[in-house]
Amino acid sequence: MADGEITALIRRCSAGQSDLRSRLVELMYPELRRIAEGRMRSERSDHTLQPTALVNEFFLELASSADMSWRTRAHFLAVASRAMRRYLIDYARAHNAAKRPGGRIKLQLDSLGISHPEEAYDALALDDVIEQLQLEDPRVAQVVEMRCFGGLTHAEIAQAIGVDERTVKRDWQFGRAWLLGELKRK
Repeated sequence: MADGEITALIRRCSAGQSDLRSRLVELMYPELRRIAEGRMRSERSDHTLQPTALVNEFFLELASSADMSWRTRAHFLAVASRAMRRYLIDYARAHNAAKRPGGRIKLQLDSLGISHPEEAYDALALDDVIEQLQLEDPRVAQVVEMRCFGGLTHAEIAQAIGVDERTVKRDWQFGRAWLLGELKRK
């Protein structure tokens, strides 16, 4: 199905035609699975969470919320990316609380050009750094979040936030450098 048709379906769902949500889920599942798999590649190798669980958590949130509204396919993917980020951070917090003090969930960010393959960053520290960036430059933080936690392309991010793709590339370059600098301080 073409992007325009998916966007039309998304808008109809947002307008209250909740009976179409199952069709939307069916059409978007492969894309959401791709995003979740990309996210899980950044997680530690012995992580117990699977990409399917991330997608399912998003769908549970989707099913329980009557007032979700999306403008386009890219906006839908951005919302999904944010939900997956929240779920991963909540999972890390719960996991850390269950472990002895000091046990932390680590993320590998080498696939995004942020770190070396042997480096891993604390998931909660990454979340804190993105929250700091949100205060300083909300759009850059949004770009970083969509790349790091959603695996969205520059074009998808540009469409989701309504800016030019070149702007997203510049924001990503700045955000990636800022993120790396802040993570090295932690």
